[in-house]
Amino acid sequence: MFRMLTFVLALSIGGSTLHAQNGAVAGVVMDASGAPVAGATISIEAGGKEIATAKSGIDGRFSVEGSVPAGATIRVRADGFAEALNPIAAAPRIVLHPRPLTESVTVTASRGAAGVDTAASASIVSSAELLSSAAGAIDDALRNTPGFSLFRRSSSRVANPTTQGVTLRGVSGSGASRTLVVADGLALNDPFGSWVYWNRVPVAAIDRIEVVRGATGDLYGADALGGVIQVLTLDASRPRLRALFDGGSQETARASAFGGRRFGTWLVSAGGEFQNTAGAYIVEQAARGTVDTRADSDYRSGFASAGHDGGTWRATARVNGASEDRGNGTVAQVNQTDWRQVAGDVSGAAAGGFWTARISGATQDYFQTFSAVAAGRATERLASDQTIPGSFMSAGGQWVRTFRRADVVAGVEGRRTSADVTEVVYPVSGSPTSTTLADLHENSFSGFGRIRLSLRDDLSLVVGARGDRWESTETNSFFSPRVSLTWRATERASLQVSASRAYRTPTLNELYRPFRVGNVLTTANARLEPERLTSLEGGMLVGSRRASVRVTAFHNTLDDAISNVTLSTTPALITRQRQNTDQVGASGVEIEGDVRPLPRVTVNAFASFTSSHFKDTPAQPALDGNRIPQVPRYHVGAGVIAEAPGVATISAQVRVVGAQFDDDLNTLTLNDYAVVDVAATRPITRSVHAFLGVENLFDAEYDVARTPLRSIGWPRSVRAGVRVFVP
Repeated sequence: MFRMLTFVLALSIGGSTLHAQNGAVAGVVMDASGAPVAGATISIEAGGKEIATAKSGIDGRFSVEGSVPAGATIRVRADGFAEALNPIAAAPRIVLHPRPLTESVTVTASRGAAGVDTAASASIVSSAELLSSAAGAIDDALRNTPGFSLFRRSSSRVANPTTQGVTLRGVSGSGASRTLVVADGLALNDPFGSWVYWNRVPVAAIDRIEVVRGATGDLYGADALGGVIQVLTLDASRPRLRALFDGGSQETARASAFGGRRFGTWLVSAGGEFQNTAGAYIVEQAARGTVDTRADSDYRSGFASAGHDGGTWRATARVNGASEDRGNGTVAQVNQTDWRQVAGDVSGAAAGGFWTARISGATQDYFQTFSAVAAGRATERLASDQTIPGSFMSAGGQWVRTFRRADVVAGVEGRRTSADVTEVVYPVSGSPTSTTLADLHENSFSGFGRIRLSLRDDLSLVVGARGDRWESTETNSFFSPRVSLTWRATERASLQVSASRAYRTPTLNELYRPFRVGNVLTTANARLEPERLTSLEGGMLVGSRRASVRVTAFHNTLDDAISNVTLSTTPALITRQRQNTDQVGASGVEIEGDVRPLPRVTVNAFASFTSSHFKDTPAQPALDGNRIPQVPRYHVGAGVIAEAPGVATISAQVRVVGAQFDDDLNTLTLNDYAVVDVAATRPITRSVHAFLGVENLFDAEYDVARTPLRSIGWPRSVRAGVRVFVP
């Protein structure tokens, strides 16, 4: 697999970037996916001096009039991209690559206030990187960021949605997310169970994805124990249309589109996506029986928004909807979800700052079946089904102000979640029995604030805190402080240290909903207590114009960690229950780096090493010292994007994940594995590009789960299609 990376790096990246005719210079600026880059600054330089400038238009095109001397160069700068410096030659096309780590700034963790210092553990996946990779889903693309993992290793295309809980930095123990995932400020975490529906955001609508690792409970509260992932969609400030159509292996077909534009003071946008796939077998071939089928999935998702920008104030209304149907690998196991959401926000200037208020409401219908499969997997019977209708509301507001040497953000928010759980049990003999738990609910109310102080030009201090009141099975109050200090030693080197305290409340799913996977039954526990996290971290970021590296060390202590604890084991059934364990200790190191060995080649690499164990567990002595389930010791990878002007953009990624356990007793091992993905994009016209991607190039068969039956991951698959960018 590493030979393939060497081959890509050894490509002859020749050609040129600009068209010079009759003294004028004209061309087009694009990102690696082929989308035009508007607002780029173009400078013509000769003899060390700038002799002419221009801006790219909404279609990425630019023109510089006047005489251009021989040997002149062109410098191109654009927000979010590395600076490009090239000789003027014959091909009228400039491709910009993602900016290096030393220039990356994220606003996620500051909720719109001044950006987090670049030494923070934040990774950004740009639209160009997303569209030029072979990954077939958002979660698959995020697996190439350090420390990211889901409760199961499987792709969301074939996994049960309840296993799509996000873990960062080894803070785990059960399938619930310890990381908040939001799209344009609205949570993608399911309010009932905290798992994540990645397909609610059309890929064509995504501008970038920000991954901030480390507790940010001082601003985001219980859902952000391990960090925040924010998906940001394209805005409608300029006319644009993006669409992609692809299909391939596993009888997969997908269409995704986004459009938006401005009409005077009004902005409108809409996006939608559908995908149908026959899926893949999730049980290894040697163990399959007649009951096993491919885990198919079909989904539809979309949104529409309209807003008014009055200059001093702005208001936006948005509707979202999603529907999916899944087969979970056998004839009798299926699940369906229908989601509807309405949201609105308004913002404006006040007291020298900027305020924002938002309200949203949603309803959801969830249905799932569970089965018992006979030995030999020749027959199965329906064991139970669950119907869970729910409704969710949230409201909040914040105020942000920038002073000469300080940035301040303060706000309040509240949420209410309510649901009913109806379970029908089908015994081996006799009539089915039905049980309903009605009016399950949780309410939370909070106030938060953060201030960033510039103590001097090279030293900044960030202090934040949040107070929460949670009501469900009981009433609890929490205080979540955070403090960090950043020293910018030079323009290209900085150091950061931080300490925080955060918490996570149990979800309604953990409190009330049992589930079964294979021969493993996990029961609910209405007596669960909230988890509490103490986190320390220190980071260093250094770099130059062509290379940069970030190293972050962390130590997390999770008290009262909610885990799936094994109660009994028989050949026919393993029974577990969600319980509070005394403590989880997780320590590790994350490393990220990027380098541009050639002007049109970008190479990145990452590694995370994590030691995560149960500690001091007198109530569960069998767990003491065991490794936390679903947390590998190491997760490393590398990627490259290479561009040959006018010919193709080629990308490749390799990801290696260490062995991990599927259970708390550390008896069910998921072996280590490596996966290689490759992709290529070729322009057909300026607005239309052909795409070819191969996931799991060498068709590695890797472990996803042991229940105790071995389940396997997504096999080799080929996708081909077209992307359209207008303008």
